[in-house]
Amino acid sequence: MIPLAVNAIVKVDGDNIDYALKLLKKKVEREGLIREIKRHTYYEKPTEVRRKKLLKARRKQQKLVRKLKEKYKYY
Repeated sequence: MIPLAVNAIVKVDGDNIDYALKLLKKKVEREGLIREIKRHTYYEKPTEVRRKKLLKARRKQQKLVRKLKEKYKYY
């Protein structure tokens, strides 16, 4: 596992801890830290990386085709 140095600061006004946690979660999500940590928890072969990339591109293309068909009512 790759150690990450994360310095995320959220200031709390008053006793609103829930709001501070919400802001922290949004910061972490926006920076993609959780995704990176999950991606680096185990070794992934280069072929698996390419395969996942290809599948992601296919799904994205299929989604685009579905949206275009729906938009132009082409079946």
